[in-house]
Amino acid sequence: MSRSEVRPSSSPARLRRITRRGSLALLAGAGAVALLAGCGAGQISETAKIKPAVQGANATSADGTIALRDLTVAFRGDANRTYAKGENAPLVVRIANAGENNDTLTSVDTTDAQSVVYVNNASSPSPSGSPKGSPSPSPANQPPGPDRFQIGVPTQGLVDLIPDQGQFLELFNVNHPLNPGESVTLVFHFQKAGAVPIDVPVALPDQVTERSAQPHVGSGE
Repeated sequence: MSRSEVRPSSSPARLRRITRRGSLALLAGAGAVALLAGCGAGQISETAKIKPAVQGANATSADGTIALRDLTVAFRGDANRTYAKGENAPLVVRIANAGENNDTLTSVDTTDAQSVVYVNNASSPSPSGSPKGSPSPSPANQPPGPDRFQIGVPTQGLVDLIPDQGQFLELFNVNHPLNPGESVTLVFHFQKAGAVPIDVPVALPDQVTERSAQPHVGSGE
């Protein structure tokens, strides 16, 4: 299929536009949640929702064409919030390509796990509102996917690799416990953009505090 060539003014500007489209979609979803929360404001006094202190990591390739955005090690999502040594930890990865050519992610290196592998689950995406992780089963200590792959990143495109959506990257056999708020060091390798190093935090859960759980009470009898 033919495709007309796109030549915007500069790679940084294109990256901002591409990633902004993804950000606007996320903000729209957040606004809907806020409206729903406001409907119950009369029931509980001064309920405050606090954003996690640790935000996702960002990095850009040396040539300015590839942007890694909002990367985290997925919050484990169960009572045990720590990934133990030897477990697997899924990653939340978003990649934008502002270059004039398609690119390909071929591998990710790390010193915090045995390898980073590509997992492709054919099951339907989870209805969960935010990506959560759990240690992936690895029979006989075998990785759940390859550590060399060909993940296409089309020009002017945005690629999401998120556990809830079925295709994602995962730290295989972490070599030390990973707690929320800590970081791992990764190096993404692209065919054209080259190596992109980044320190990626382990995600924190959404924090909700209720200053008062009591309903409003009028002063009169």
